[in-house]
Amino acid sequence: MGPRIDTVGFIVVLAFAGAALAQTPAEPFVVPPTTLPAPAVPDPDALRTMIREELKAEQKKAEDTKATTSGSNFDLKSIAKNGFLAETEDQAFRFHFGGRFDYDNAWFTQDNNLLIGPSPGTRLQDGTDFRRARLRADGRVWDYIDFVAEVNFATIQDVTNPEAATVPVGSVGLVAFNLAFRDLPFGNLRVGLFKAPYGLERYTSANVNYYMERSSIFDAFYNPNNIQSGLQFFDSYIDDRVTLTSTFTRVGKDTLNSFGFNAEDGLYAGGVRVTGLPIYEDDGRVLMHLGVSYYQQAFEGEKFSIANRLPLRAGAGSTDVPNLLATGSFFSPNGGSIVDGEWAMILGPFSMSAEYAIASISDVFEKFDGVRFSGPRGDATYHAWYVEAGYFLTPGDRRRYDKPLGVWDRTVPEENAFLVADDHGEWRHGSGAVEVVARLSYLDLVSGSPTLTPTSGGARAGSQRDLTLGVNWYLNSQTRIMVNYVWTRLNSVVPGASGDIHGIGTRLHFDF
Repeated sequence: MGPRIDTVGFIVVLAFAGAALAQTPAEPFVVPPTTLPAPAVPDPDALRTMIREELKAEQKKAEDTKATTSGSNFDLKSIAKNGFLAETEDQAFRFHFGGRFDYDNAWFTQDNNLLIGPSPGTRLQDGTDFRRARLRADGRVWDYIDFVAEVNFATIQDVTNPEAATVPVGSVGLVAFNLAFRDLPFGNLRVGLFKAPYGLERYTSANVNYYMERSSIFDAFYNPNNIQSGLQFFDSYIDDRVTLTSTFTRVGKDTLNSFGFNAEDGLYAGGVRVTGLPIYEDDGRVLMHLGVSYYQQAFEGEKFSIANRLPLRAGAGSTDVPNLLATGSFFSPNGGSIVDGEWAMILGPFSMSAEYAIASISDVFEKFDGVRFSGPRGDATYHAWYVEAGYFLTPGDRRRYDKPLGVWDRTVPEENAFLVADDHGEWRHGSGAVEVVARLSYLDLVSGSPTLTPTSGGARAGSQRDLTLGVNWYLNSQTRIMVNYVWTRLNSVVPGASGDIHGIGTRLHFDF
């Protein structure tokens, strides 16, 4: 009971004290004098600067947090999109697995007097082959790094064409193995093995090509170093209406082309490609493309040879897919260069494109013993061009254009092709997209100084004209059936060796 008594006593004392205070007259409360200065009015500009700095600091903190934690939710959502695709919700991680194949068949007739291939008796043979058979994995990690890994199981079809002795025995090789670092302060940087990005026709993917084979510009000038190893800078500007691409790479012949390795001092190449869209309307249904590229390369062993094949193929190797024209082997200490001009347009269902390329080699010699050059032949200059057009017969269909890369893009039909019975037993069908195409190409390997080849060979220097007529039926965006008719006119430097070749080819293309 002790604590309770103390509490009661305390309350009684407070009551008496309160009564006493109530009888004392209250003194008026006076605010004591102060020496504090009057509050300063903040400077509006300084206040705005402080707020901006705080906002920038918060924004940078958020960006740094995203850069280190983006994709922390690793749950992948998988969909079917040109193959198997899985990605995180924020798309910081993306994985695609797919591939492609081109199943070709071809039939030929030719004049008996033609000199083609590695020997005088070489003739084009009817045949079949898988022009391409590839598996591919690509994607993105941590927002800013893209990767590509692609293997070709029909590499023998893609090797350089001039000499039979360079054809490899194997048929598996690398097509693309690289990393691309995106959104760097100066643009994007690709490192590794990739297709050199020069020319509209060359840089456009084979998944998109409108003809079974590219024109003479590619086969004669670019194909020997189609796959390169090194650095590639690329970016686009002004809402993707201007693109810039440049490379510094190692080059070689079949060793680099098939397996990605090569060793020789000074064997480098470099160049630049610029494209623009002076006209771009209605989401690409109306456009005009202009482009120019310059490419300079060293020669392996200081040796070069230029050759070209028919833009229709069956089989593999130098006898199944023989050269129609060939300059033979010559030497130069200066390497070679290619200047390529591009033009293209889309006007609804109608499209058209053209390229003109000049290949130049200075100080050409007949022989090189590893120390000295001998047998001077002056300078060599060769040129090639093509003009092609296409028209879609199905309503609403058109060619597509990839703005960030400045190349043709995948054709997507307005309606897929199908023929099925519904639940009521009635047949339903879709038409797909149907395109007719025509291309005229020309190659001159006779105007340059070195024009003769060894008499033991079949193919010689000269000029070649190709007319290709075709029909493309796009069943969907990944599957198409192609039919090409090719008429080639050869004009050889050998008297009596000029004549004509006719060929018909079919292709079933599928990529996933």
